[in-house]
Amino acid sequence: VAFLGFTFIEGLNLGTVLVAIGDGLVIPKMKEFSGRFPNHPMPHVMFMWAPLEACGALTLFGVLRGMSAPASQPDHSFGMMVFANIFRIVATIVAGACMGRIAGYCITHRTEVKTFSGHQVFTGA
Repeated sequence: VAFLGFTFIEGLNLGTVLVAIGDGLVIPKMKEFSGRFPNHPMPHVMFMWAPLEACGALTLFGVLRGMSAPASQPDHSFGMMVFANIFRIVATIVAGACMGRIAGYCITHRTEVKTFSGHQVFTGA
């Protein structure tokens, strides 16, 4: 990436974009492979690994995106960028846990929701 004029961080950012294996390409091929070779363990391993790999690449991309700034922006301290990224990750986990808790509560109590006339809204039918 040096011949493209990218900085080291911008090169790492480009690498995280190129590292993802692409669930849209791999999963259909593994489904086809498992049809041809039903007892082969590779499709099972790929179905487990592909989502984890994509999550790791997206997380790393988010961290590196905060560090790669255009040259026109003023410099920020590295410690502040690390703190901001850690705060962003913790805030994302807390927000996800809160949304999961709310969704779990709503799903558990969905049969108790009634209209103004007393009819059940979610009947499951």
